[in-house]
Amino acid sequence: MTPPPERDQLFISYSHADRDWVDRLQKMITPLVRSEALRLWDDSRIPPGAKWKAEIEKALASAKVALLLVSDDFLASEFVTNKELPPLLRAAEEEGLCILWVCLTPCFYEATPIHEYQAVLPPGELLDAMSPVQQKGALKTIAGAIRDALRSEVAPAQVPPAQAQPAQVQTRPVPAPLPSSPAAPAAMDSSRLQRFPTSTCLLRQEGGRWSMERRSLQVEGYQQDLGEGVALTMVTIPAGSFLMGSPEDEPERSDDEGPQHKVTLGAFFMAQTPITQAQWRAVAAWQKVRRDLKPDPSTFKGANRPVEQVSWLDALEFCRRLNQRTGQLYGLPSEAQWEYACRAGSTTPFHFGATQTPELANYNGNHVYGNGPKGTYREQTIDVASFPANGWGLHDMHGNVLEWCEDHWYDSYNFAPGDDQPWFIPGAAADEPRLLRGGSWISDPGRCRSAYRNRVVPGGADDDVGFRVVCLPQDPSLNP
Repeated sequence: MTPPPERDQLFISYSHADRDWVDRLQKMITPLVRSEALRLWDDSRIPPGAKWKAEIEKALASAKVALLLVSDDFLASEFVTNKELPPLLRAAEEEGLCILWVCLTPCFYEATPIHEYQAVLPPGELLDAMSPVQQKGALKTIAGAIRDALRSEVAPAQVPPAQAQPAQVQTRPVPAPLPSSPAAPAAMDSSRLQRFPTSTCLLRQEGGRWSMERRSLQVEGYQQDLGEGVALTMVTIPAGSFLMGSPEDEPERSDDEGPQHKVTLGAFFMAQTPITQAQWRAVAAWQKVRRDLKPDPSTFKGANRPVEQVSWLDALEFCRRLNQRTGQLYGLPSEAQWEYACRAGSTTPFHFGATQTPELANYNGNHVYGNGPKGTYREQTIDVASFPANGWGLHDMHGNVLEWCEDHWYDSYNFAPGDDQPWFIPGAAADEPRLLRGGSWISDPGRCRSAYRNRVVPGGADDDVGFRVVCLPQDPSLNP
């Protein structure tokens, strides 16, 4: 029996005359798209020639929240009132779809079933009548209501106006912490930042031989307590720009690694290593958000080895549990964040230089890259941080396990965004492949390069696939 699709989609219903509001709302909820892996749908996603009814029913089957942008044009639209609203209201009654709505203009919404549902804003507060600053504030309130509805285990109760406080938004209660769990930390501030000692290494070729130049390194970051003596070390990745992808003359380059393009990123935190089995086990014991997690999925056992046999969906659940427990904004890295952090300012195929050696990474050492050396093929994962870090203090970026990124797969960087946001395919199917980066214990060295890209369907898992997380700064002291 096929399981029902995971409800992680926002269905937006609107009149095409109000399309500008959809675009503005999508910009406001970009952080939600990132932190909650939210997918968006509106009727502009219906491809030419497709049957609208089948497409709407398919979208509703994956929708957890429906947002109605109500206006006089909306209520006058035959398509909206006769074709979109009936199945949408039916899904709310029969399947628990959460309906949120706002008024854009004066309109006679009282004569429709819409008025039976609690409005996000008081219906008298019309978005079109607000000042630009007030409009942004209202859009933020709408985004907050969407976030709360997405995080609810069940859709919030739909309350008639007579029973509701008209200026309030339905929100879920905050769950009590589990007895064995660490207390949620206070909002992050500069006092949480620490200095961590590690080491880095560069490969240099002298007289036809490769030598390793090691040096000590101090990195800044913080430790997220996961309980039971387990912590997650996050290091600071500075803001900056870089050329993403590989140059056309890089050995073993694939066409999907180009064209190179400039990307500008804000500062963020990244896990110093792939998530370990001890860290996974701690979070897997926390309260479920959307899906169950196996406490010990890995093939190669070891508390400090990277967790593997985890799907993109499993990794996303791990991040959601971190968010729910800590109040921070954890997520999978965007592909741009991953490559930027991996390179750490380098432009060579690997962050430590022009080739790779098994003395610096865990991969298939029976193969070489360029004129690099052969070496040990360990044939399994090993403890994280067994080798020197890159220049920003990150370990295991070129082997051990492949790492999930948030983005959908594109087969080139044509029209790629120039910022740090994940690149999504609008209206993508739930099984659209997601990105993997970094190479693994089984990879040959060319598949461990900084620019190398791979993809797997989000439900796929294997013994060479793991992940690491990022966290976005949220306190002004972390954004000087």
